[in-house]
Amino acid sequence: MNMVQDKRQKMQAEPTKDAERPKQRKPRDARWKQILDAAAAIFHEKGYSATTLQDIADRVGILKGSIYYYIKTKPDLLESLLVQVHEEGLTMVLESAAVPGHALDRLASVIRAYVTYIVNNRVKSAVYIHEVQRLPPAHRNRILRDHQLRTAVQALVERGQEEGLIRRTIDPRLTTQILLSGLNSIYQWYRPEKDRPKEVLIDHMVDVTLRGIASPQGLKSLADTDPIER
Repeated sequence: MNMVQDKRQKMQAEPTKDAERPKQRKPRDARWKQILDAAAAIFHEKGYSATTLQDIADRVGILKGSIYYYIKTKPDLLESLLVQVHEEGLTMVLESAAVPGHALDRLASVIRAYVTYIVNNRVKSAVYIHEVQRLPPAHRNRILRDHQLRTAVQALVERGQEEGLIRRTIDPRLTTQILLSGLNSIYQWYRPEKDRPKEVLIDHMVDVTLRGIASPQGLKSLADTDPIER
């Protein structure tokens, strides 16, 4: 009897191997990224309206209740995703617009960075463009209120006109809207696995865009850096 008790006491005193190994849990930031990536994928596949938080939880492999640790409602999740895309895009534009050189150099840098981002983030870009209008007005306005991205690009067009490199006959605001609309549509038709390489697409976008708005002086400045002829 004493031997049995001793054995039980020993088993209780010594932790098992499972007890010694704490459960491996994703760090909070890593789990949040998984949730956002899953939300983007399912919103893209099914549409925002048809997607449930349970769908997202199942894709991540967590309980639905765990999502509420990060957000309160599905609109909160959509807003968080769209804010992420907006901030990434804005940072990309501001950084690429700050490179050394004249306005055409900087516009080329912006176009290259913009196309690269959209091609590398086709799903998130599609969700952003399609679903931003589904947010309640207050949520939507928090994302779009300052139009910093459009303002930064328009400022480059205006600077190019001041430098004599972009035609003064074109309207800067309308030109910016047309440029961004064209760039934003790339995700709809470009398929890297079927179409030309990304680098060819980027060079072509830069060449066609800049030559379409450049003044005679601007065209001369582009003559030695034609990406199509390199």
